[in-house]
Amino acid sequence: MKKVAIDGRMLRYDHAGIGRYIWNLQAAIAQEQEASVDVQMLVDRRDRLNKEPALPIRRVIAPIRSGVEGVLLSPGIRAMDVVHFPDHGVPAGVKKPSVVTVHDVSFLSHPETHSLQSRQHYVQAIKSLRRAEQVIAVSAHVRTLLLDRRLADSERITVVPEAAGIRHDLPDREQLWPTPYAMTIGTIQPRKNIEIASRAFGESRFSSYGTLLVVGAIGYKGANIVRSVRASRNSDRVRFVGCVSDTVLHSLLSNAEFLLAASLDEGFGLPALEAMSLGVPVVASMAGALPELVSDAGLFVDPVEPESIKVAIDKVAEDAQLRGELRKRGLIRASSYTWSRTAQETMAVYEMAA
Repeated sequence: MKKVAIDGRMLRYDHAGIGRYIWNLQAAIAQEQEASVDVQMLVDRRDRLNKEPALPIRRVIAPIRSGVEGVLLSPGIRAMDVVHFPDHGVPAGVKKPSVVTVHDVSFLSHPETHSLQSRQHYVQAIKSLRRAEQVIAVSAHVRTLLLDRRLADSERITVVPEAAGIRHDLPDREQLWPTPYAMTIGTIQPRKNIEIASRAFGESRFSSYGTLLVVGAIGYKGANIVRSVRASRNSDRVRFVGCVSDTVLHSLLSNAEFLLAASLDEGFGLPALEAMSLGVPVVASMAGALPELVSDAGLFVDPVEPESIKVAIDKVAEDAQLRGELRKRGLIRASSYTWSRTAQETMAVYEMAA
């Protein structure tokens, strides 16, 4: 049986996208009864994890993005047949066959929405895909962008979508915020388009009696975005909640009238999938992977046109029959995205790389 190591050093960021991806993937792989590969986790021995992974752990000392992590990882991966790097690239110095997951390439398609440091890191990381045996793209959108920019050959890229790590045993779907409200979820940074979405919300009829909750950490230019929103019309109807636990997030989301996902680009669109899996209607932008993910289970808007967003907000807020239809379609759509499927398809990629 082939031995595979998943680079789990990003687990320290268990509320961030890649950290959550690693956590859910390893948990799903551990539950596969007929796994064709022996999978272990690489974890930095200095990290104190909030939860213990389900897979066996191999402790290493290799600081993330240190420039020498490939060399420092060597003792931990010496006995491995394949190493899975979930953060866009293969560290320099790694000699083992590798699999890389690419979640997002907005640093190439929308470079202005990233800091210079972030762009430089990810541009260098993505160039290393040439050294990977196999590449996992989380959506067809990401795969297309990689091919368009000739960053990897088509036969080495497999689309393996993510899934929603939703708890459906929420305590009576506890109401944590006065209803009605809508939500937008994600790091507060330019790519999430929060300024235009908030402006559109403030112009909507729904804002006269409802609230928009913005859930997520402050990211690149986030403080400027918050100040801009607070200076706009009906700014008291837009509330910045900050980071919350998954349990609180899913409790809030389960009681929302709808999710507003008006991003300029998304590599996958996990908040939209989480909303659909909870039966919450989605208003999504015609950008990135969102049309691919949401399909006929949402209303679509032009993310740079506030009027388009405003019209969709009022349409879904005021039409109970439409909300019911979107809930039904969303649940059906979300049911095809499971972590079991992701685990099985990921292990098939490991076999191709070995």
